[in-house]
Amino acid sequence: MRMADALKIMAWDDSRCTAPIAAASSAWFARTGVEIEIAARSLAAFNDQPLRELSPKCDLMVVDYPHVAKALEERAIVSFDKLADPAAIRPIAEAAIGNAQASFLIGEKCAALACDAACHLSAFRPDQFARLGREAPTTMGGVFALMESKPGTVAAALHHTDALSVLMSLAHGAGIPPDGGRRFFRDAGKASACAAALARFASKAPEYCWNSTPQEIFRIASAGAEIAYIPFTFGYSRMVEAGRGGWRFAPPPAGGGSLLGGAGMAVSSHSRRQAAAAEFALWYCGCEGQALAARNFGQPSRASAWDDPGASAESADFFNSARTTQEIAFVRPLASWWPAAQLELGAALVEELRRKSDPERIILALESVYGRHWTEAEA
Repeated sequence: MRMADALKIMAWDDSRCTAPIAAASSAWFARTGVEIEIAARSLAAFNDQPLRELSPKCDLMVVDYPHVAKALEERAIVSFDKLADPAAIRPIAEAAIGNAQASFLIGEKCAALACDAACHLSAFRPDQFARLGREAPTTMGGVFALMESKPGTVAAALHHTDALSVLMSLAHGAGIPPDGGRRFFRDAGKASACAAALARFASKAPEYCWNSTPQEIFRIASAGAEIAYIPFTFGYSRMVEAGRGGWRFAPPPAGGGSLLGGAGMAVSSHSRRQAAAAEFALWYCGCEGQALAARNFGQPSRASAWDDPGASAESADFFNSARTTQEIAFVRPLASWWPAAQLELGAALVEELRRKSDPERIILALESVYGRHWTEAEA
């Protein structure tokens, strides 16, 4: 098959996504003779870009779950219910870790197949803490103490939706994760306490955090910054390598709270080869493909792949360290209006944090934005 006829997959530009898909593409070609061409977009685009803009450019898209309801509404993707027998989809759903596959169910429709599992974790560098002569913190109080005693050693992404993600993980730990109801947070007092913790962190964080994504925080650390601890980030199993910082991962200091990340594979409505695209996705998101992903620095959505001793050994026990948090991570609202609301909420949150607004004002500002989106959607 000529490369011009290859299946085109739009990934995102990190080896957590591209390395396992590249390995799977080679295996798929050996198995079927079908070539796969991989393109990638930035993490910021993965988080925020509407899928209707990607749909004409590929056969398959690796997507963030908050976008799939809008993508179905705009007919940018095709539900797997139209492409595959339920008997082929069911084992993927039943084998998924935590809410990995549930996050791609829009009503009764399977909008995408989970292929990557992630959630908010903390990350720390044992070598740095050995030099500091202390242990990595496990509570926000410990985070603040480290920031005050050792400035510059703690950082986290605060770029719009990343700042919002931190607030939502804190809210989950407080028992009030956003659930898509009339109010963003169902308890204003608890929400204000979470906003106070985030505001205190933001006031002490290095300036570069405001313009950084989670990937960029790791890059800055690799470039020589004295970052020893990241209280909120998504897991990247490859970052455990010595040449990438020798990071280790643990639950975030959010009282048991964590926001679900991860990714799924969706079939483009513009693809002329939807059946072939769905066939690859079903294989890659199934047992064989996910085992391959685990051994190629991916973070598989299949729970059994997290039990693979080889994958655990290669990743310095990443999967065991992250598993419990992954299993309980909460799902952001699965509504077509959420992506636009999330963008505006993130911008409003950063604006209030930069102004050093009091926590109650921060929550009022967010509830105003959220309430407008919710009301317009219900009208």
